[in-house]
Amino acid sequence: KFDGKNALVLETSKFHNLNLSKVDTQGTKLSQNQVIEAVVINRYEVAKHHSATHLLQSALKMVLGDSVSQAGSFNDSSKLRFDFTYPKAMTNEQINEVEDLVNSMITRGLNGVVEELPLEIAKNKGAIAMFGEKYGEVVRVVSFGGDVSIEFCGGTHVKNTADMWSFYIVKEFGVSAGIRRIEAVVGASAFKYIKEQLSKLSMIQTEIKSNDLISGIKKLKND
Repeated sequence: KFDGKNALVLETSKFHNLNLSKVDTQGTKLSQNQVIEAVVINRYEVAKHHSATHLLQSALKMVLGDSVSQAGSFNDSSKLRFDFTYPKAMTNEQINEVEDLVNSMITRGLNGVVEELPLEIAKNKGAIAMFGEKYGEVVRVVSFGGDVSIEFCGGTHVKNTADMWSFYIVKEFGVSAGIRRIEAVVGASAFKYIKEQLSKLSMIQTEIKSNDLISGIKKLKND
């Protein structure tokens, strides 16, 4: 916000150790030394989805093995997207097990701890680093539940996993050879997702005129 007007920050990235932002000025002009007020919308919902990606990576390693590694991610206030290395599609059983593990971490109310540590100490602590990233001598480490999840990370996070409420995997699919993607929701988005699923079930019950959905669908198929 500036002079009663608004500008929208589209993205921010590092360049030569500077944080550079791409801004849509909404048809107005920003000038050098302009005084502005930064307004963050739904930051806490972003934090929930960001923290959930950390728990998701830990759960994937538990279910699929330590060879799984992050290949990219995206978090906003309504969803998370997590890309990881794995040679084939996950089974429904594996997806359910990962989902259950993350929800277990959430319901246990694990405290989130943020530390700035010397690089070697962070590595010895078992912190997961993003492949290809360059780190300085001191790094920011985010952990949940002591050793349940420990990662190098500079982003915003919840203080306790219980703040995420619940976690649901919306879909799992391949994006390229050896790379899989999971899309999931937590917090307010998880509540909205479940409400939508229950609404669809109610509509199906009405259409097939039966509370026993499976029997009703089988009868329709036979007919």
